[in-house]
Amino acid sequence: MLKKVAVAALAAGTLLVLRKRTAAKGDQGLWAEATSSPDAVRTTHR
Repeated sequence: MLKKVAVAALAAGTLLVLRKRTAAKGDQGLWAEATSSPDAVRTTHR
């Protein structure tokens, strides 16, 4: 029984890490798109 709980906890932790990593990559892609177009947001202050 304890092994099943440990395996379930390990699987849940792995899933959480993968979700965080995927979300971070998505945010980077959106930022790159927002800053590289002709109507891009400014990234420096004047």
